[in-house]
Amino acid sequence: MLVLHCADVLPGVGYGYVCVVGPRTLRHVTTSSTVAALRAVDLAPRSVSAAAFRDILTSLSIPHSVVATGADWSGR
Repeated sequence: MLVLHCADVLPGVGYGYVCVVGPRTLRHVTTSSTVAALRAVDLAPRSVSAAAFRDILTSLSIPHSVVATGADWSGR
């Protein structure tokens, strides 16, 4: 499981998208308290560019189309 912070603008969601990803799963992190809780268990967000963000999604078999505000996607 990775916590990603996209440092660039993503189509449809803008700048600063934070999500938790795993193989074929993506969940948008929508509150700062959730980010703080993730940091407390050593899952600090990793800042990546838009290109790297898309590459990570591809490698985890997550379609780019699921990136949206409030996304909670599982491809299982």
